[in-house]
Amino acid sequence: MEGLLLGMDLCDDYSQISCFRPLKMEPEPVTLDENASSGLIPTVICKKRGEDAWYIGEEAYRLALLGGGTMVDKLVKLVRKEGYATIEGVRYSAEDLLRIYVGKLLELPKKKYGTEEMESLVFTVQELEAHFLDKLVRVAESCGIAREAVHILSHTESFIYYVISQAKDVWANQTCLFDLSEDGLHYYEMKVIRGRKPQVIEASHQKLEERFSLDVLDSPSGENLGDTILSTCAERLFQRKLISSVYLTGKGFLTTDWAKKFLKVACSKRKVFAGQHLFSGGAAYVAFDLLQEHTSYPYVCICEGRIRSTVSLYAVYGGRKEQVVLAAAGSNWYEAKSSVEFILDDVNMLDLTVTPVGSPRVEKVSISLDELPARPNKTTRIQVIVSFTAERHMTVRVVDKGFGDLFPATGKVIRRDFYIS
Repeated sequence: MEGLLLGMDLCDDYSQISCFRPLKMEPEPVTLDENASSGLIPTVICKKRGEDAWYIGEEAYRLALLGGGTMVDKLVKLVRKEGYATIEGVRYSAEDLLRIYVGKLLELPKKKYGTEEMESLVFTVQELEAHFLDKLVRVAESCGIAREAVHILSHTESFIYYVISQAKDVWANQTCLFDLSEDGLHYYEMKVIRGRKPQVIEASHQKLEERFSLDVLDSPSGENLGDTILSTCAERLFQRKLISSVYLTGKGFLTTDWAKKFLKVACSKRKVFAGQHLFSGGAAYVAFDLLQEHTSYPYVCICEGRIRSTVSLYAVYGGRKEQVVLAAAGSNWYEAKSSVEFILDDVNMLDLTVTPVGSPRVEKVSISLDELPARPNKTTRIQVIVSFTAERHMTVRVVDKGFGDLFPATGKVIRRDFYIS
């Protein structure tokens, strides 16, 4: 394995990139320059006036401050809104600007490790929305990365993979994460549900109502206010929970000197880790694992970005009635797409079974086949295609494939959308 295995965290304020190093069996951060300590790269881009030259991060800020170019920030939000920016009379789509930004980020590990080859790139973002993810894949492809080498995780899932890649005593019980940035205060919680095979890992995320601008930390009174807010949140969130470890990340935790009361609460019988590159590091672990013959993570993950139920139907194969899984619980919804063909045998209704993880409750989803052409029994072949537009939003398409030359395919499609558990 000689190509780069990268995890890239894209946020509106800062982005980060990590490269998995197989010899060390861990990711290491990639910074904009060798003197950078945090590895936080501002998600901004600036075009130098009168030249086809682009700069990102702190270099973009400096050029814009000196009046040498036009800067665009909040690129992720701009792409989500399908916005654009006009620079020196030229209109650039947000997707084009993000492509330039990501391309510049990818140059950093190429230069550091002396290779152009990309074996795996895993993005991680705060919110998973289908149209944005489509754009992100196109951005990667336009940077020369093959589609099959590109994957996208939620921050919640990256948190899971980062934590379970550490020593087991760190996540023996529940594990939590505070992410403090200009976007606000985000809280993540993870637990392993034992006694099931395979084991299930559940994680949740919430953006807390309690928040404060990081600018307040520039004064002693503001530090005290931030410390009080955080310690109050921790006391409330930790109640009646057995938490093994607490992680702290985000620009607000570049230093924890201001958060003495909060740390006193967090460190009570718990391990506390503070640092950046947690999300990009988790993504980099996945970038490596995806290329292995056998995964190092034999778990079913239930979190943002993962399907919470198994979707299946029963069909006769080789004279036996068997369950055909169309979507497995724990699958990445954006990549979960299946296609199976059947021959109808005295059937006018397609019955799907939806089984939530860890629940005895089973749902039935039925699709009438009356819209298909009327034919003799066992002379209609159908293709059933299952895909998702979100972790709970499933689309099922039934396509008439006919039956050879006797009954040509009409191409008729029955489409139904469902909200599943």
